[in-house]
This record gives sequence, structure tokens and C-alpha cells, in this order.
Amino acid sequence: MNQTVRAASDADGVVNEMRLLAQIGQPAADGDDRERLERTVSTRVATLLMVLLLMIIFVTSAVPDMGPSLAKVIQAHL
Repeated sequence: MNQTVRAASDADGVVNEMRLLAQIGQPAADGDDRERLERTVSTRVATLLMVLLLMIIFVTSAVPDMGPSLAKVIQAHL
């Protein structure tokens, strides 16, 4: 029981230290924020485009495999 109380008090100390560090922290400059935002948006757009390209490649490579089997299924039902 004694260790549990000690661990909780240590956690409170860590939380208080983190709060103090967050309050002391210097605010970022506006120019830096714009550059960071631009890099983040550019990175996300590039990632989205790459994922879209990969999806198109995989879907189009799977279509020839599905075509003949789909034709057989349709022919079997006719």
C-alpha cells in the first residue's frame, strides 16, 4: 500500500513539472507556424496522392484476373 501512495505522488510531481514546462515554453513565431503548416499540408497531399496512385495500380492490375472468371460466372447463369 505504501508503494502505491508513493507512485501516485511521483506521478503528481511529473505532471506538475510538465505543466511548468508547458507554461514556460516560448511561443513559436508566426512565420515558423506558416512554414510548418505549409510543410504539413504539402506532406499530407503528397501522401494522399501516392496512396491514390497505389490504389489505382492495384485495382487495375486485379481487373484482368477478375475479368475471365466474371465472364464464366455470367455465362454459367445464361
